[in-house]
Amino acid sequence: MAHHSSRLAIRGGLCVTPFQEIPDSLVLVEDGKIRWVGPRTAAEPEEGATLLDATGMIVTPGFIDTHVHGSHGCDVMNDGVDGIRRMAGHLLSFGVTAFCPTTISACHDELRRAVDWCREAARPTGLAARIVGVHVEGPYINVRKKGAQPAEGIREPDLDECREYLALADGLLRVMTLAPEVPGAHDLIRLLAEHGVVPSLGHSEADYETAMAAIEAGACRATHLFNAMPPLLHRDPGLAAAALNHMEVQVELITDGIHVAPEMVRLAIRAKGTEGVVLITDAMSAVGMPDGEYQLGSHRVTVRGDHCTLADGTIASSMLTMNRAVRNTLEYTGCSLADVVRMATWVPAQSAGCADCKGTLKPGKDADIAILDGDFRVAATILEGEIVYRTPRLL
Repeated sequence: MAHHSSRLAIRGGLCVTPFQEIPDSLVLVEDGKIRWVGPRTAAEPEEGATLLDATGMIVTPGFIDTHVHGSHGCDVMNDGVDGIRRMAGHLLSFGVTAFCPTTISACHDELRRAVDWCREAARPTGLAARIVGVHVEGPYINVRKKGAQPAEGIREPDLDECREYLALADGLLRVMTLAPEVPGAHDLIRLLAEHGVVPSLGHSEADYETAMAAIEAGACRATHLFNAMPPLLHRDPGLAAAALNHMEVQVELITDGIHVAPEMVRLAIRAKGTEGVVLITDAMSAVGMPDGEYQLGSHRVTVRGDHCTLADGTIASSMLTMNRAVRNTLEYTGCSLADVVRMATWVPAQSAGCADCKGTLKPGKDADIAILDGDFRVAATILEGEIVYRTPRLL
């Protein structure tokens, strides 16, 4: 990483901290940390500071994607430490400064290998989004709600296997997606919770009672709400309703307009409040690439525009990026800009256990910043005080 003696002053933009919106703002950065945030007229940049004129732009904390399988041809399950690091570099172009590489269901040795790669890739090197955790999606899920998860990788919970993943991850395992109705799920939830891992319910046929029992055992998140779970029915409410009703459960939402109808996004955010929603991409290796055939773990996925499908037509992963997720959510819901930015920064930071240093623009926190134009295209990304991505035509 470049050294942090540099000072940076970002002035003139609409700063979203994301608890307040400060028009015509000034953000001062020193030694990789936020030093000051407020109205531009209330402070002066120090001499020698690099000035960024963000007039007409939006300045937010860097986005944090806690569920992402790949980017720009790199897949978490297939492309090794270097592939995950390349993915981390590419994510900067979407304003992402921290993320959780996400696995999919696979045999024990393949999952061990992927977790090991993620841990190795997480050592900070150069200009790349920081890995703040690993999200293990599966393998202990319901094969009848597998979605795009490979059936051959799905099995009942095995606590010894899980302990191996925990040991290999060396404190980096942050989220595990499991189905609460599979035998042994409650023991698994308790094991995860003991180790500070978020047990997330998904790829499941659970009814309301089963989901509630899992929540009482310690599950506190729902993976891509509404997707790969029973529909929200008024006489048979199921997992989705349990997640919406229970305030300590945070729900992931994929706001690409394909996975979840905009009206349901609005309903979920109204039910949960912005503190209860984590915007994710669930994106795959085809992001940033032309249409064609791509890998998602062991699956071949056909990509046409924003649609990613398996041979049988099942939706597989997404082409969403975090800056577009923010733009879409704003459009779908009529929420305030600060509310939407919170769901892409502060809430995921809490979920990934890095809210002490990331997720808000506050003095003393890491200077992870995204600068966006009015259409949420990324003009610049700043990582720990360094400008690591920049679009000349915008900034």
